[in-house]
Amino acid sequence: MANDNNETKKLVFKGDKKILENSFVGSLMVPIAIVLVGALIIFGVTKMLSTETSYKDHVRELQSKAFGNKWIAAFELSKKIASSQIPEEDYPWLIQSLDEVYKGSPDPRTRDFVVVALGALRSEQTFKTLRLALRDENSNVSFHAVVSLGNMPIGANVDWEALSPAFDSEDHAMRQAAVLTAGTHKVKVLENKVVAKLTDESVAVRYSAATSLIYFKNNAGIETIKEILFDSDKKGFDVNQVTSLKLNVLNAVEKIKWTGLESIVRDVIKRDNNLKVTTKARQVLNELKN
Repeated sequence: MANDNNETKKLVFKGDKKILENSFVGSLMVPIAIVLVGALIIFGVTKMLSTETSYKDHVRELQSKAFGNKWIAAFELSKKIASSQIPEEDYPWLIQSLDEVYKGSPDPRTRDFVVVALGALRSEQTFKTLRLALRDENSNVSFHAVVSLGNMPIGANVDWEALSPAFDSEDHAMRQAAVLTAGTHKVKVLENKVVAKLTDESVAVRYSAATSLIYFKNNAGIETIKEILFDSDKKGFDVNQVTSLKLNVLNAVEKIKWTGLESIVRDVIKRDNNLKVTTKARQVLNELKN
């Protein structure tokens, strides 16, 4: 726990793959959550291939033995998918093509962007390849495989237990991504693993676990939820980060309409001096009453 303050300053929010701030899907708000897969990699990249190129051209480039920078083609393809430029009837062909590229690529950058592209499709059909990517020797690839699973539509019928090893990863980013995915999708078979992360050495993972447990209406995370709402300003976070953490908790309570947390929401209204937070808390309280 002694390293919490250093960790928050180094890893929280923008500029690190480790801890990211947007939600997966459907306006689900979870603490320090994961950026949509397409946006995750696009940040910081400047000049790439022409946007006039067809997505099928990018697939052909990926399949070509002569084309050198295949990772750029995979990147461009992920952008086209994220902007809904792929007809849904082409998904089976595209997924099969990307599966073959993933299996045949020795370059981790190409495999990484293939996984990003598959995640942007948000299709259960991608699970076969994503399951392989979870065990990829490259940590970026396996991390983005977890992110891609988190980006699946709510109710996706996949084998969520494939995420189990990620909870025990040495990389706190992987543990957090697994926690957030399990919470976002209310994966009952992983609920106990989320509970176990309440004692994780990483403050980011602990906070993610507590807010993810709101989606299960699990009381195990309540003390950590109180810490987020009333004491997170003492953990090395800056003002904006503290505000985001609190709003993420309140949004989760509102989404699930967990009346068991009504008294805590009332305390936020009484005790917090941040107008943005108290305004949201009042909104949540009104929702809980209806």
